[in-house]
Amino acid sequence: MFNSNFDTLKTALDVQLKRQELHAENIANAETPGYKKKYVAFEEYLQQSKMKLRMNTTDEKHLSSSPNTVQAKQITQDNTSITNDENNVDIEMETTEMVKDALRYQVLSRLMSANIDRYNTVIRNAR
Repeated sequence: MFNSNFDTLKTALDVQLKRQELHAENIANAETPGYKKKYVAFEEYLQQSKMKLRMNTTDEKHLSSSPNTVQAKQITQDNTSITNDENNVDIEMETTEMVKDALRYQVLSRLMSANIDRYNTVIRNAR
């Protein structure tokens, strides 16, 4: 959109939404024998992206030519089991994480709204 803040916030919002979907899927399959929980790894990729951006710049005044998009990766945790039927979904943990992700989504959406409000203020004052 206007700057990288919008792109970063949009990506973070998308990740939180995907996490909510996976928590719901995990909870729905909590009684399914052999089901392995799924989750989204985003923070690790964000850190890797930041490091790549720093490495790609040869001078502080130069912009990196590499895109700064970060992709979240869906991972299936298949190395653990908490029940005899090889299922590894912990409903209490999933619901707790679901609440945390919902709160993160609210914060991110407020940040996005604040960014949009700033641009609206600038546009109104420029007239």
